[in-house]
Amino acid sequence: MKRSFLTLSAWLLLILLITSPSFAQTSNELKIDPLLLVSLKECQNIMQSLGNEIFPGWDFGSTPVLFYKPKVQELLINFPHQPEGFSSYTGFTPLEVKSIYVRNDSTHFLVDDQNTSIEIDSIPVLVVADPLSRMRNQMRGVLTERPKDFLTQWLDNWDFVESPYQELFLILHEAFHVHQDKKTPEKGANEMIVSKYPLLDPINNAFYVLEGNILRDALLSPDPQKKLEKIKELVAVRSFRQSRLDSSFVEYENLTEYSEGLARYVEYKFMCFGERIEPVKEMYYHQGFNGYRGVLEKLFEDRVNDMVKVVSVSDDRFGNKFGSGPLRFKLYDLGAFQALLLDEVMPTWKDKIFSDGVYLGDMLKQSMALSPGKLEQLLTRAKLEYNYDEAYQDKLQFEQEGKKKIEEKLASIVNTNQTLVKVLYAGFTEKLGIAYTPFGVTQVSEKSAIYDMVPIKIRFKEGVELQFRQVIPVLVDKENKMIEFAVPTPISDFGAVVENKLETPEFILSTAIMDITPEGNTMVIRMK
Repeated sequence: MKRSFLTLSAWLLLILLITSPSFAQTSNELKIDPLLLVSLKECQNIMQSLGNEIFPGWDFGSTPVLFYKPKVQELLINFPHQPEGFSSYTGFTPLEVKSIYVRNDSTHFLVDDQNTSIEIDSIPVLVVADPLSRMRNQMRGVLTERPKDFLTQWLDNWDFVESPYQELFLILHEAFHVHQDKKTPEKGANEMIVSKYPLLDPINNAFYVLEGNILRDALLSPDPQKKLEKIKELVAVRSFRQSRLDSSFVEYENLTEYSEGLARYVEYKFMCFGERIEPVKEMYYHQGFNGYRGVLEKLFEDRVNDMVKVVSVSDDRFGNKFGSGPLRFKLYDLGAFQALLLDEVMPTWKDKIFSDGVYLGDMLKQSMALSPGKLEQLLTRAKLEYNYDEAYQDKLQFEQEGKKKIEEKLASIVNTNQTLVKVLYAGFTEKLGIAYTPFGVTQVSEKSAIYDMVPIKIRFKEGVELQFRQVIPVLVDKENKMIEFAVPTPISDFGAVVENKLETPEFILSTAIMDITPEGNTMVIRMK
């Protein structure tokens, strides 16, 4: 029998090959929807064709991208080096990029539908969730928070199937946030304001109704003179509405319109100019994709008309029309459409928008240069033309309905038949840090609010945290220094505190010295 031997140098070479990143750290298994990669390729195609027309100076092609499916896989595209924990990806891709890295079973985001930006190795990265992750998040909300008739209609209308056009808008929107963060990293809104903003104020909400209607008429009017008059009315109504608000609320509106409004503006600019683009051929593998001609113009007009409903909060599409979600979404559209009007009346606005203290609404005012007397005249005209009195009566009713719903939401926590957990932190800390979504806040009073929609985290001090493992409505009462929430785990099944950590299936309270006292169906936890 003939034997073969490797020389010592050959063995060393083989060992080096096996242990080198290029040999050992590779993966060709794709667990992300491959059509998500196709959508990214199409966004590259869009921006190569329209980049300067959408937003000059934005280099979309250089943006690193992270696609993820929670706890399954994340794909890191166009990143300058291989981060720790990632392998080189060698599987299917329609993309022409220098690098793709993959990580299995471990992901930066453990929850669904987080479309945002993060930093990896101090480099800003666009993040988009896998389509199934986005769908799963929607399904959870519909199944647990919506009435049965809504669920039936949602299924019958195929509303759970996301449009491929919407996926393109999503990628462009979130990618622009990466550009914004590079240009002005400190120009962001204080999201704690949503717990104080006058969400139910009937006067403020009635004038919002006027703003939405005037903005629609300005955008869709083919008559330049009429468009100009509508812009003047918009400035008058908005100026008066904001004059009634605390300056912190006005700043929140302006900053959110800057951040989210500009990202939404990118979507609308694509709708306005994209019909001349020839899409990449792979886009036709997307269910429901039918090119751009005759499609984007209709989508834009539909979005303008739908904006009126969003701004007036005339339906309950967000699941809690009395919470913070509708405020956030109306500011997306108000900012975006003001930017589109600025394209016409102040074409150089993009040269200034990244400066501190520069806002879309303020530039629109500057472009009109209206006297106080003219503003008052325009306000009176708009109130008559758009029936302010009727809008005000409607929003009075909205306020009463909202107060009742908030009382019911509060009662579902404090009067629960489950286990009520009370965490008392008076004397332990004066300030809390809360990780939450600004879309999931319901005001209870000036100093208390209910947080839900995502599993929140509350930080008391360095290393002392209350981390929720699932979505649970949590009442944070800063006046009484108390946190309350209901859990299905009975008090008898609460485990012992081990190494200053209390752990249940619903939450973990870690690194804290605490007194725990059961009182009926209530577990009282006093931080020490």
